[in-house]
Amino acid sequence: MLPLGRTIRPILNQKCMWSLQWKPQSLRTIIITPKSDHSSSLHASSPSSVPGPELAIPKILKPIAPSDSYISCTIFDETGKVKEISKKFPKTKFLTENGLFPRDLRKIDTSTVDVVPTIAVRPNCILVNLLYIKSIIKKDKTMIFDTSTVSSASKLGLFMYDLESKLTNKNSSHEFYEFRAIESILINVMSSLETELNHHVDKCGTILLDLENNVDRVKLRDLLINSKALTTFYQKALLIRNVLDELLDNDDDLLGMYLSDTNKTIENTDEIEMLLEAYYKQCDEFVQQAETLINDIKSTEEIVNIILDANRNSLMLFELKVTIYTLGFTVATTLPAFYGMNLKNYIEDSNFGFGGIFILSVLGAMVITVLNFKRLRTVQRLTMMLPNGPESRLIPQHTSKPPRFGRLKGWLTRHKKPLYDKDPKQRDMIWRWLVDKGK
Repeated sequence: MLPLGRTIRPILNQKCMWSLQWKPQSLRTIIITPKSDHSSSLHASSPSSVPGPELAIPKILKPIAPSDSYISCTIFDETGKVKEISKKFPKTKFLTENGLFPRDLRKIDTSTVDVVPTIAVRPNCILVNLLYIKSIIKKDKTMIFDTSTVSSASKLGLFMYDLESKLTNKNSSHEFYEFRAIESILINVMSSLETELNHHVDKCGTILLDLENNVDRVKLRDLLINSKALTTFYQKALLIRNVLDELLDNDDDLLGMYLSDTNKTIENTDEIEMLLEAYYKQCDEFVQQAETLINDIKSTEEIVNIILDANRNSLMLFELKVTIYTLGFTVATTLPAFYGMNLKNYIEDSNFGFGGIFILSVLGAMVITVLNFKRLRTVQRLTMMLPNGPESRLIPQHTSKPPRFGRLKGWLTRHKKPLYDKDPKQRDMIWRWLVDKGK
């Protein structure tokens, strides 16, 4: 044993590094770790106590390649210490030792396929599959299965540190072991959802704020991309909320989650209900916020579509006005064009020929232009009529007194026999028959 007060001069290779860890009085440990491999360590402990080898979780968890024969996981014991890191088990042997069915393997298997979130209660364990965490929780052991994706590996490594801290926390000794493991998983899942939701809120909120000032093509494209990602997050959070909701509604599963109660003497499930309900409300809040943001995006898209439609209508109106003026100019040049032919028209020697043709051309152009603009204003004042009918149709709204020709036409057609009765019920019946026939 190393005496206190002496300077320790390690006789080691320069490629190695050492550190002195002080533990409660009787236990002092020297850890010698090669610099080339930080994952392996040599423990030299005092003879007063001979503890077993303790494994450390690597700071950077590397993804593994999926295998059809083996399944790998990290195992925590009942005191929260790591017993095995990425230990491989044959799938058949693993199912037999843990009393699982082959269908349960899909919930925990290491693959790149996203499976619907699940919390399944079995007689001797609890299967958990939430986001990137796939785990089996027993009354004295927790198995965290490795992942094959790079993005999930870093998150899974951080989760293992949190799980180790939660399981070794002495202040939570009054809780069952399986409840501490489940709570640690739910805390990590909710933190991940909250972080992702804040990211979507910041991105989408900034784009929506910019669209209020200026409708830009690039911003609309960014809004579309972020809207798809937000919809994916909404579906993910909704599935997790539904899993917790279904678990809270099933009393048998709630009672089966008391794995430490081997004698099945507990009949009150208030403890696990309060635990699950707390995280259910938190997840429901994330779902509501995501749904509100999706509705804001849809409202913005509708407003943008209305603005674009209004701009399109303005361009169409401008084009119609230009067409009307062009038509008037064409009419004005038609009559002089006839007199421009090299034919005898008998007004070559008239003093009023030029002036008369000019005036007639201008008057013709003005009449055509005014009539077309009146018709355009009539089309712009189209409104929805027939509010009592099953369908509505567009008819022009006349706000001024009809011209003389219109009044004469109305007087001539007034005495004609109507094609249908003026009774609104019969008119609605005929209209409904026509609509159904058209379908």
